[in-house]
Amino acid sequence: MTKSTRRDFLKTAVCVSGALLAGPRCHAAESFEVGRPYAGWGTGEMDIHVIYTGRGESLFHIFPDGTSMLIDAGDWKLKNGGPMPNLPDTSRLAGEWVARYIERVNPSAKHVDYMMLSHYHPDHGGQARDGVEMTAGRGEDYALTGLAQVGELLTFDTAFDRGYPDYETPVPVVKNKTAENFRKYAAWAMKEKGLSMEKFEPGRLDQIALRHDASYDFHIRNLTANGIFWTGVGEETHNLFPDWKEEVPKENPLSLSLTIQYGAFRYYTGGDLDTASHYEDGTVVPIEAAAGAAAGPVDVCKANHHVSNNASTDEFVRAVQARAYLSTVWVDSQPGLEAAARLLSREHYTGRRKLFPTLVSRMRRDSIAEQPWKDDVALDGGHIVLKVFDSGRQYKIYYLTAEDESMRVKAVYGPFASTGTARYDARKA
Repeated sequence: MTKSTRRDFLKTAVCVSGALLAGPRCHAAESFEVGRPYAGWGTGEMDIHVIYTGRGESLFHIFPDGTSMLIDAGDWKLKNGGPMPNLPDTSRLAGEWVARYIERVNPSAKHVDYMMLSHYHPDHGGQARDGVEMTAGRGEDYALTGLAQVGELLTFDTAFDRGYPDYETPVPVVKNKTAENFRKYAAWAMKEKGLSMEKFEPGRLDQIALRHDASYDFHIRNLTANGIFWTGVGEETHNLFPDWKEEVPKENPLSLSLTIQYGAFRYYTGGDLDTASHYEDGTVVPIEAAAGAAAGPVDVCKANHHVSNNASTDEFVRAVQARAYLSTVWVDSQPGLEAAARLLSREHYTGRRKLFPTLVSRMRRDSIAEQPWKDDVALDGGHIVLKVFDSGRQYKIYYLTAEDESMRVKAVYGPFASTGTARYDARKA
């Protein structure tokens, strides 16, 4: 065994006795990784980076053949500056920090195959606000914030949102600054940078595909958009907002969601799906529950709406049955204690699981310390990397420092065995 402190070993040997996550037996991670720069992606691996900036959500994916996808790049500056630290510092906006991070880890450097805006909120797409640099001479000029700023520094092939091309059907896009700014950026990028825009279509199994080597046992199923969800049969969908008339539904429940499957490994991500929209009789529009049912059991779940208390419903948790939940944090009330309790409750399904938030405030740490499930929350803090390897049979979860750009590994959890639960065959779906 390589030299390491007992503390380092205990940090990495999370499941030496018993199974913290799914699988017949867990093994101690290589303790030599702690304190060193993250080794990065390798051919045949899938890396999912949860990038912390303190300004919103940003998820960067590298698939087994090197195909890459960015989901969101939030930049929301609250009026009081925000209670969470902006990291590495405030010398750059969040979009630039995200672009620099991607360039460090992406096998294609400045080129990204897919980009997706999960929904039109500034903590996911960027806030067009006073003081942000504006473009000049591009027709409809726009603010260099969030995804538009990332798009200034990197190149995307294909982008998805819920409204393209008319932004009116099936549910009109709310007229907010984030939506308008993204549309202006996308129009310019299509004209000048070769960007291809598409509307994200629930039910499809081929809209996002490997670009370099399709021989891997890998596929992505689109689950929800605009309140429409995949039923689980072929590419059949159902619309929860078939008769909208005047008021546009709340934005969060219209988020895009999908599942990724690599061999036996399954993963879910779903923007800010929550229970914010109601029918006229006051009942909740059950889009989060529908997304969970469509996803089915997964190994790892990117928790909806930053583990806010109006998300991670009992129905959703019972459906996905994840062994690890990843969560972005950008305000000091996250993760919500009620939602975290639902994710970690043994009443919904058996077996241990763990919540992995990015940086958590001292106030929230103190609150978590008072909970009976406190030991099921990782509080190392920083960027999170989910690495899936061995043809999808195993995975690890890393924390990297967000205080600088060194990519230093702070903690490693795993490796864990993938379950292969409820595996569906892409060729027969």
